[in-house]
Amino acid sequence: MSVKRTKKSHALVALQMCAIAGCIYAPDLKYQGDSLYLLISMTGGLLALWVLYHNRPGNFDIYPEPRKATQLITTGPYQWVRHPMYSSLLLLMLGISLYSYQFSNALAFSVLMLVVYGKARLEEQYLQQQFAEYKTYQQHTKRFIPFVL
Repeated sequence: MSVKRTKKSHALVALQMCAIAGCIYAPDLKYQGDSLYLLISMTGGLLALWVLYHNRPGNFDIYPEPRKATQLITTGPYQWVRHPMYSSLLLLMLGISLYSYQFSNALAFSVLMLVVYGKARLEEQYLQQQFAEYKTYQQHTKRFIPFVL
């Protein structure tokens, strides 16, 4: 069961999907990027699998509002960052965008970063309301990149 979705939440999810499509879209792929870009994407995919191991589907949602029965996960990748699924998405899309090597992909990736940041901030507001210990958790973990951001 989920909480009531807001218009802002629906807009953020729609923008996220459009930005992902923009990152992937490569109508005129001429540059067959460096294998480093594929390694970046693979790292994002592996991180996503690690996240799913610690935070099973059904405990999280694509929307920033947490489900009513959500459990706060602070193990595995969550001991390093508060939003490892967003980090994995950004790594995956960064690698794809760099591989495509087009301005439209870079623009879409920039939009995706802004949307994910907005979703994370909104989600954190909800999590603070739902879990008394979330504020302490925030003080000890970074949002997306361990020790950095």
